Amino acid sequence: MKILISWIAQKNDFGENGINENGPTLNYYKYFFEYDRHILLSSARQDDTRAEQLASRIRLLYPEHAVKLNLQYMAVDDVIDIAQIKERVETLLLQYAGDDIDIFYSPGTSAMQVAWYICHTTLGLNTRLVQVRPANKSASRQPERIVIDVAFSSIPVSAVIREESLSKKAKPKGHLLVPSIQSVYDKAAMVARTDKVTTLIIGSSGTGKEQLARQIHELSSRSTAPFIAVNCSAFSDQLLESRLFGYKKGAFTDAAKDTPGVFEAANGGTIFLDEIGDISSYMQQSLLRVLQEQEILPLGANHPVKINVRVIAATNRDLPDACRNERFRWDLYYRLAVAELTLPDMVDMSLSERSELVAFFLKAKKTELRKGQLLKLSKEAEAALLAYPFPGNIRELENLIAQLYVFHEESVTLTDLPMRIQKPAAELSLRWQDVEKGHIEKVMRLTNGNKRQACDLLGYGSINTLQKKLQIYTLEKFNSNLNTRKD
Repeated sequence: MKILISWIAQKNDFGENGINENGPTLNYYKYFFEYDRHILLSSARQDDTRAEQLASRIRLLYPEHAVKLNLQYMAVDDVIDIAQIKERVETLLLQYAGDDIDIFYSPGTSAMQVAWYICHTTLGLNTRLVQVRPANKSASRQPERIVIDVAFSSIPVSAVIREESLSKKAKPKGHLLVPSIQSVYDKAAMVARTDKVTTLIIGSSGTGKEQLARQIHELSSRSTAPFIAVNCSAFSDQLLESRLFGYKKGAFTDAAKDTPGVFEAANGGTIFLDEIGDISSYMQQSLLRVLQEQEILPLGANHPVKINVRVIAATNRDLPDACRNERFRWDLYYRLAVAELTLPDMVDMSLSERSELVAFFLKAKKTELRKGQLLKLSKEAEAALLAYPFPGNIRELENLIAQLYVFHEESVTLTDLPMRIQKPAAELSLRWQDVEKGHIEKVMRLTNGNKRQACDLLGYGSINTLQKKLQIYTLEKFNSNLNTRKD
C-alpha cells in the first residue's frame, strides 16, 4: 500500500475567509495525489472544526479520493515538544511498517519537521520525505514535488534529545530503586517513550507493579491526562464490563443514567489493569476486541465509541502456562505483552540490596510518621530481617517498618520482631540450621520415626549424630521413639 501522511498546515491551509484553495494540502491533491490512503493529522485531541472543514472540502473537490482520506487526531498538547510529537508519529508510522510511506514534510511546526526527520532516519521503514516547490519558485512555472535526500553520518543526531528524555522524572518519588529494580525502571523509561504500546508487568504481590505502571505514565507524553487503575479480580464479569466500558441508561436494573467507563474517563491517558490473569474467557474476548479496534461498546449501546488510551496490564500468574492449559487466550497475551517487564521478588535480591531497603524505609517512615528519632536495630534484629525472605516483598517490609515505629521509640531488638521473622518456617528461612531442622523433621515423618532409616536417608555417619541433632533442635517427639531397628 502507498500512503501519504501529513500534518494540517494551520496557517497556510486556511485564509481569512476559511479554506485556502491554494494551500499546501489542497495543492498536493491537485497535482501529486497518487496514493492508496492519505492520513491527515490534527494536533488536537478531538473535535478540530477547521480540520473537519478541510477534510470535507477535500472530499467535495476530489470525490475519487474521498474514501482514501483518514483524519486522525494526535492529541499533541505542545506543538513544539519534539519528544511528545516523536512518540505520537512514531507509533503511527509503526502501524504501517510494511507499506510505502511518503511524509509531506513542510506542513506543521519546526518541531514536527524534526520529529519526521528523526523517525525517517531511525525507524528503518519505507519512508520518503517529500516537499513541494511552489510554481512561483519553479523554473517550469509548475509546482514540483521533491524528495529530500538524507545523508547519513556517524554523528548521533538524536543524542541530545535522547539524553533529555531520559533525565525527565528519572525516579519515582518516595521509593528506592536498588540495582535489580533500577534495571526494570530503565526499560520502563524506554517503553514510556513509545506511545500506545501495551505493556505487561509481571511480579508477585507486593513488588510494586502499580508503582511501575504509574512511572511509565508519568514519563510518557500522556502524563497530564488521567491514570486509572482497576483491580480486575475484584469484580464479576458484568460489574467489570460496566466498570471498564460504561453503560447506557436502562442497560440493566440499576442503570438509572448513562455512565462512562474507565476507558472513556481515561481518554488520552493510561489504564492499569491489575490481576489481568484472573479475568474470564468472556472478558478476555471483550478486552481483545478493544485492543484490536481501539473502541469500546458500552452496555446497552448500539454504536461503538473510539478511545485513545495506553493499556498497561499486570499479573502474578504464569500467563504462558495458563495459555497452554487453555485458561488464557494466546492472542490476548501477545497483544498485552508487546513490552514485558518483570519485577524481582525480595528473595532474589542480594543482602546488600535488602540492607539498602531496610535503611531507606527506616528513614522514610520516620519522616512520614513524624517520629523524633531514627529507630536503631540491634545486630540480631538486623540479621533476622536480612535473613527473612519477605514473601510479601517490599510492601511487607514497608509495613513492618511502620509497625515497628508504632510500638517502639528508640530501638528494636530481636524479640521485638514478629514471630514469623524470629522463627521463620524452614522453607522461608535462609539460616542453614532452620533448613536442616525442617529437613530432619520431614525425613523422620517419612520413616514414621525410624531413626536407622532416617539416618541412612540423611547420610549421617552414625545414629548418635542424628540423636544429637534431635536434641539440639528440640524434636523430642522423635527423640522419644527408640525404634532404631533397620527394617
